[in-house]
Amino acid sequence: MQFIDLSHPLEHGQQTFPMDPKLSIIPHGTTKTLRYNITQITIGSHQGTHLDAMFHFLDDGKTLDQMPLDWFYGPANLIRIPKKANEELTVEDFKPYERLLKPGAKIIYETGWHKNFGAENFFSEFPSLTQEAGRFLAGKGIRMLGMDTPTPSKDWYEIHHDILLPEEIVIVESLANLDKAPDQFTFIGFPLNFKGRDGSPIRAVALVE
Repeated sequence: MQFIDLSHPLEHGQQTFPMDPKLSIIPHGTTKTLRYNITQITIGSHQGTHLDAMFHFLDDGKTLDQMPLDWFYGPANLIRIPKKANEELTVEDFKPYERLLKPGAKIIYETGWHKNFGAENFFSEFPSLTQEAGRFLAGKGIRMLGMDTPTPSKDWYEIHHDILLPEEIVIVESLANLDKAPDQFTFIGFPLNFKGRDGSPIRAVALVE
């Protein structure tokens, strides 16, 4: 049995999506001041490797605490679609893997963009899923769509409506180390149980038997 960490580390001052809260991780107390170490953390709900709840884009959509736990765990298929900066992921890119796009499936795609995490262009030049491709994937009834980009598409508003709604597909963004994972593994990526909220950073892991 092997565990592969699919999460980017969280560090003080780390990049965020332009409109999101900034990440702050600072010591609040130490073994010298309080006799124990404790840290003050200010973080957006979509920082780093994270997942989206339906409430992220729909006021009456499911919040984290309303989503079944098995949505965050189970067999996953990793498909590799190498892309460069500003390239698109189209329906034709996913057609060769159509046999994997079954109702309830957990699908993750790797473009190679995870290697750019921390670079200035990570949030601006990432490979972008077309709306047509988003609708194609949603139409297959998959349960989860994971990726190594910070969001599925530069048309982020439209694509989240195509995928999150109405099919209630979990979107997992900014996955790391996908080049170290096999094509099939057990995905583990539970969110923090923020009651009534829209998303959460996760410690995503590939469990390889």
